[in-house]
Amino acid sequence: MNLKSIFLSLVLLTSAPMNLLAAEKIEFKPIDYFQTTSTTELEEGQIDPWLMNPVSRFISKEAWNEIQEDMRNEEELKQKQARMFGQGKVITVDTRDQEGCHSLQATLARRGDVPSSELNKLCIKDSKSPYTSIVVVDDQYRMPISLDNLSDKQRKMVEQTRNFTAIGAAAIGLIWMLPESVSKWDKDSIKDAGLIGKWKENVKEGPVVDKDDWVINYIGHPISGAAYYTVARHAGLTRTQSFGYSVFMSTVFWEYGFEAVAETPSIQDLLITPIIGSLMGEALFQMSEKIKENDGELFGSKGFGGFAMAVMNPAGAMLDGINNLFDNDIMKSSRTYLFTQPASAGSNDQHRENDSGFIGIGIEFKF
Repeated sequence: MNLKSIFLSLVLLTSAPMNLLAAEKIEFKPIDYFQTTSTTELEEGQIDPWLMNPVSRFISKEAWNEIQEDMRNEEELKQKQARMFGQGKVITVDTRDQEGCHSLQATLARRGDVPSSELNKLCIKDSKSPYTSIVVVDDQYRMPISLDNLSDKQRKMVEQTRNFTAIGAAAIGLIWMLPESVSKWDKDSIKDAGLIGKWKENVKEGPVVDKDDWVINYIGHPISGAAYYTVARHAGLTRTQSFGYSVFMSTVFWEYGFEAVAETPSIQDLLITPIIGSLMGEALFQMSEKIKENDGELFGSKGFGGFAMAVMNPAGAMLDGINNLFDNDIMKSSRTYLFTQPASAGSNDQHRENDSGFIGIGIEFKF
């Protein structure tokens, strides 16, 4: 065998393994070196990604998990505090101007959100350090409610619920103006406890059998339940969804909402309003749909048909009227927002018991 043959043989022997390696597909997968948990077991020969984390040389994997958990909890706490307390302001005062200082002191005292212990020391003169500062935290945090990401059906229901809220507030004001013999409201008790305090008392007392006139319990409340139901049906909700909306509005919105500031929730109202009201509402909805299918005519008259549809869905007509008011040029803007209001920091102990703060929904109009 000559030298050339030996060289060719060596080339063939060394190229065979290289061809096998080239035929094998090699994949490189990215590794998340900061991944703290893994639900899959390591394959044979695979390196634990945790070992590639630079901090693995100093602490264990469990300790690293605890550190990350503490960081997440701390961040959540900061966000919660920011949502609850909102924005704070630092006010610096020149105590040499006693008149101006006492004027500011009186203003902050009326706000009621500055601790009295700090407020009392605000205007004490100090010749060496005449300037003093006080931190005032906004007493209310507001978060606007956006309807941009809602479907047309959802947006319609939110708008109608907003309008129901406006009607409910007006109804409370109207009932307040009625004589106590008609409203059955103890106005002196409400004034003494305050709206929030009286609401808490009535809710804690629990639902009771009320003594209202049968016309109110068995005619008035079912009509209210039917109004909630038909508004939901006309917005495109199903029978079950509309019944759920009627239950929500009659329970949360009215019995445990507006009316609870003056009366203890009623067992009859909690049951009769949504159940009988939904049955009435479905019957009225079906009749109005038949009139629509008949080109809006009833007994051959469109005028009579329109009047009948308005009678069968009076709440819808009122709520649409409120929507038109929002779109009117007189109404410059309107917005709905969630808000949290902590207890007043400057309140005395007795007042603080009745003022533990609250969460609510606000509606703001600008004309």
